[in-house]
Amino acid sequence: MKNALKAGFLALAVAAAFGSQAVAAAALDLTDGDKIKLTRTGGSGSYGGAFGGGEFTVNGVSVLNGAGDTFATFCIEYSEHISLGTPYYVRINTGAVNGGSGSSGTYAGDPNGTSTFDPISTATAWLYTNYRQGTLSGFAGNGASNNSLQLAFWRLEDELHDASALAAYNADSVAQGWVSAAIGANWTDLGNVRVLNLYDSFNPQTGYFSGRHQDQLYLAPIPEPEIYAMLAAGLGLMGFVGRRRRQHAAG
Repeated sequence: MKNALKAGFLALAVAAAFGSQAVAAAALDLTDGDKIKLTRTGGSGSYGGAFGGGEFTVNGVSVLNGAGDTFATFCIEYSEHISLGTPYYVRINTGAVNGGSGSSGTYAGDPNGTSTFDPISTATAWLYTNYRQGTLSGFAGNGASNNSLQLAFWRLEDELHDASALAAYNADSVAQGWVSAAIGANWTDLGNVRVLNLYDSFNPQTGYFSGRHQDQLYLAPIPEPEIYAMLAAGLGLMGFVGRRRRQHAAG
């Protein structure tokens, strides 16, 4: 009975692991130069929107892979903006460019040549990953939760220098709890979280982007080889338990 239960638990673990990767892989598979547009999730003012932040829904306009998919996102910077429904070119990055607090100087990898770079924190990556995978404790999926989550992201990115936004965060125990949890998680890398730098135009010949806008969070899909490697490893564990059961029965 113990081995049967163990095999059952392993099967559930494999399914859960594979399922969680499917959540991550459901997003648009974006690459530099793809076009997207953002809309307000649930209609104007329905989900979030405090101080002009998220939740936003990202829709593909011109995307090499998975153009029919969408995903939800939040702003990284407080002082930059986007226009709803306007197509933007994306560049995949690990931080905000030409804006934000705490920029670390010139970004050497920028094809535009002069951008400052503000890398996102590992705590932000933890928080967004849990939100996207549906494992963020206390998230209710309504406007209040989305406002709290946007404030939490801005707090983690040290963007709350506006007095009214800072006062809103200081009065929001939910946002403060998520910030504490994200910092306490002690993530050491970004996982699959990336940043979408948004631009008005893109020249594929030169790689030059121009007309910068707000930066948005993005959970990049897990590459398929990694998904299947995880599944194979889980099935191998299940096979090992099955062989042990047969050997035990024969003995």
